[in-house]
Amino acid sequence: MLRCKRNASTLAFVPFVALLAAHAAAQADGPPSAAAAVAPGVYVVSGTGGDPEPANRGRVANAAFVIGDHGVVVIDSGVSYRHGEAIIAAVRRVTARPIRLLILTHPSQEVVFGAAAFQARGIPVLMHRDAAMLMASRCDACLRRLEETLGATEMGRTRVVAPERTIAGNTFLDVAGTQLLLIAPRHSSAPGALAVLDQRTGTLMAGALVPVARVPDLRDSDGAHWRVALDTLRAMRCARLIPAFGPVADCTAIDATDRYFAMLDDCVRAAFARGVGLAEIGAECELRAFADWDGYATLHRANASRAFLNVERAALTQ
Repeated sequence: MLRCKRNASTLAFVPFVALLAAHAAAQADGPPSAAAAVAPGVYVVSGTGGDPEPANRGRVANAAFVIGDHGVVVIDSGVSYRHGEAIIAAVRRVTARPIRLLILTHPSQEVVFGAAAFQARGIPVLMHRDAAMLMASRCDACLRRLEETLGATEMGRTRVVAPERTIAGNTFLDVAGTQLLLIAPRHSSAPGALAVLDQRTGTLMAGALVPVARVPDLRDSDGAHWRVALDTLRAMRCARLIPAFGPVADCTAIDATDRYFAMLDDCVRAAFARGVGLAEIGAECELRAFADWDGYATLHRANASRAFLNVERAALTQ
């Protein structure tokens, strides 16, 4: 069992209220380029939220980094080579310690394509093997769509990477003088999705597993399996949480995501029992309690349809 080092770091951290304000400013003014301290030695480079578009340069997701005794570990890399360079520059403005490793938490376009900028500097990339396989199978198409949306200039030099390191389950890492636990639930938001726990500060970098004030995307999962993964994260008893999507929060954000899935499941099952069909399920299960969450307009009805098909499939196999 690896033991955590207790480090008397003097790095200051920004209160959650200030981080929330910074996130709101990012949404209004465009992608930020600066890192904000969340805990001693733990930083976030915030995205804008929303969907990738020219106005936000596709930089909608957060990245994070952890400074250890002899290096830095970066978590997620942004949407493009240029975004990856901006994240590296943000690290450099905070510390001169070398970046030892990039961890990609999940195989979505908003966080993987900046990895090429890291590899160009000799920084190795780590992913779960299942996420790496999914990325290899579909991210060429994602890249083409991003080039159409954001333009060739913004996406210049961007490519699909192959990670130098893969893992297959929960893994302890100490590659930069700080001990991290990589949490790989068997079922989660997508094949091979990870969360990263900085054991020294209790900061959970939750990737796509816990979006904050954002509707989860069920394209690669289902609510039942995802909720099991949330139980795993809840058991970590983290002190604070950095999501891939949304503002930094405390760890009650796990409960909010779980509540969305519970309410969606209850509504869809009740509607199915009343004879509501697939074409009507989105209107029937609007879940207006979550209407102010980012992505509601683009993701929620698709989630309701997927949940309906799961309930229908289960009924047909009974």
